[in-house]
Amino acid sequence: MRSTMTQDPQHVDIVPAGPTDPLSTWEPVVGPETNALVDKALADDMTRAQVLTQTRKILARCVDPSAPTPQPRTGLVVGYVQSGKTLSFTALTAMARDNGFALVVLLAGTKISLHDQTAARLIDDLRVEREGMSPWYLLSNPEATSAQANTLATKIKTMLNPAAPEMFRQTTVITVMKNTNRIDKVRDLLAMLGSHGVPIETLPVLVIDDEADQAGMNAARVVDGVKGETPTYSSILSLRDAAPKSSYVMYTATPQAPLLINLADALSPDHVNVLTPGPGYTGGKYFFDERRASFVHVMSDAEVSGALDAGALEPPESLKSAFATFYLAKTMLPPERMISMLVHPSHGTELHSLYGQFVTALRSQWADLLATPSIDRDELVATYFKPAYDDLVSSTERDVPPLDELMASIHWWMGATEVRVINSNAANAGDLNWATAPTWIVIGGNKLDRGFTIEGLAVTYMPRGIGIGNADTIQQRARFFGYKAAYGDLCRAWLPASLADSYEHYVEHEEHLRAELGKAEQEGTPLKDWTRKMLLDPLFKATRRAVIDIPFLHGRFKPDAWTAVDRIGKLGAGAAANRERLDGFLLHRAAVKVVDERDPRPTKHTVFSVSLSELLEELLVDWKGDLGDRVLLQQLCLVLKARADDDPDLMADVYLMDDLKSRARSLTSDCRSVSNLQQGRAPKGPYEGDKVFFTQDRFSLQVHDVRGRDGDPCGTSWKGIGLTFRLPKELAGGALVQLDDEL
Repeated sequence: MRSTMTQDPQHVDIVPAGPTDPLSTWEPVVGPETNALVDKALADDMTRAQVLTQTRKILARCVDPSAPTPQPRTGLVVGYVQSGKTLSFTALTAMARDNGFALVVLLAGTKISLHDQTAARLIDDLRVEREGMSPWYLLSNPEATSAQANTLATKIKTMLNPAAPEMFRQTTVITVMKNTNRIDKVRDLLAMLGSHGVPIETLPVLVIDDEADQAGMNAARVVDGVKGETPTYSSILSLRDAAPKSSYVMYTATPQAPLLINLADALSPDHVNVLTPGPGYTGGKYFFDERRASFVHVMSDAEVSGALDAGALEPPESLKSAFATFYLAKTMLPPERMISMLVHPSHGTELHSLYGQFVTALRSQWADLLATPSIDRDELVATYFKPAYDDLVSSTERDVPPLDELMASIHWWMGATEVRVINSNAANAGDLNWATAPTWIVIGGNKLDRGFTIEGLAVTYMPRGIGIGNADTIQQRARFFGYKAAYGDLCRAWLPASLADSYEHYVEHEEHLRAELGKAEQEGTPLKDWTRKMLLDPLFKATRRAVIDIPFLHGRFKPDAWTAVDRIGKLGAGAAANRERLDGFLLHRAAVKVVDERDPRPTKHTVFSVSLSELLEELLVDWKGDLGDRVLLQQLCLVLKARADDDPDLMADVYLMDDLKSRARSLTSDCRSVSNLQQGRAPKGPYEGDKVFFTQDRFSLQVHDVRGRDGDPCGTSWKGIGLTFRLPKELAGGALVQLDDEL
């Protein structure tokens, strides 16, 4: 709800701040530029209010422009891929102006195409080009000249002068590509401001880093125990040093790298804000959880091999199927709906050119065939369009005309299609003006990855694999996410099984990470104090290894295999705490335990069933242990908590070995680990060993009460509770957990 704070026609609004945020440093207001931006960009009041509240919270955690001394801050803002991060940082820019910031620097992309796309979006959203005096002065990749410094200084001094008429007060926004040469020129330009009367050391500066996990992170090698600095990283630090009273706000959909750099790093974030997407967003959950069966066309190994053959003379059959699907989807949508198709075969340009030829030839040949009735036309329709039609109809509830009726217009849509190859070759990397054609087919590789928006993307053809398995890189390749509720049912992607599986795994990883970061945001937990925990199968790396600079364990629990928590020889008070916790857990469950009749011995194991969620929360989540065991159990709880969240009815079986009668055991040479926590098979008796006591298809936990064995060099004074556990295939998974300072 808006309430007017001033009678000025350029009104200032108050947005409810909600609960007190311990990480806020001041209280920004929502002014005319922010209001105008969200009113222009967003249609409904609820989404506008959400964006205003989120933006105000982000800015409140930045530098207080009225603070007398420099107080640099680093923030992390996390959204989904293609979910509106650009609108968020544009709104942040507008709100900064409404609160007196004279200078905003936007690090926008490592490629010209992405920088230009972002700059154009900024110009449009901020309404830079308007009648009369614009409140904005934009510089794109400026040079560090005396004339430019003088102009910039004049703009800043006028903006900061309370006596200056409002119409003459302009906020300067500098957009700069994220490379050393460009950033250093901006740094040099800022350093020159002092000689033109601007005290840069006390000037509040907002620095926004779009796609912050890319290029800016320090990926230098460690030599003789000292980590070097990559050039772009070094330039960003120099830029921040040139503006001591700056806030550095990192925007990304894949925050793994900023979270895993050294906590003492200048770019390690102090706090996090998690963006909520607006209505109509279709991301990983939509396409790979709810609709994977219809959205993904899994390519066989043979299809992938053929699709990546640079010597191929004919378009792959899978490309033809995708091609037919694309045009049928177009005919099922309103004529004014522009849609596009992405062909992303590899990072190499050789295949891009080949696919450009394939697509151009298909468009021409099929359009000619479909324009006139013939046997060849009938065969084309039966071979490619009929299967595509049946597939699309099977996943939509919309009223779809008969195939013959749709086919009547397809050759016209083909003739109106714009085909563009976008790669590092300057000759074919021209601008994309989406409004100039009703249908587009875009072919390319890395230039169409991270951050680049492909408008109206409906069909994706991507036969490339997962590469070296960096989870953040794979996710950033997902250009098919976005606001597609109006046609998401018709979207399709041709992917290898490995790539489709990686996206499905990433959904679980992403949702868990966002939930954990969301808790840190709401509770006001500084990220320096937040333990990094990620639900991620070790088949995938969180990010490129060179940027990770915190100790961590990244492991996977193999299905149908035993894992031991057995480093209990020197737990001290921790052993007593575990026993007390176990006693409390068993207190109300003694009546439900039963003797396991599979045990042929007089002293038998007992067993009982319990909710998996209860087992985690009441017993395992705060279990004390040696560092390795503690992290192991954190990983286990991460994996099982995710499974229990998906299915609250999951049960577990707890086995009390020998009904918790104490067993004598020796320790290994480190005097920490029990050498044989599980009892083996009896050499001459019927007992098959502890390992056979588990429940198929359930999480099984064995609890062992053990003490020191007589004659053990480590002594007999220790005793403790050991655990062994086993996960069925349906519950198995992996996790990454930060190690603490005890390492």
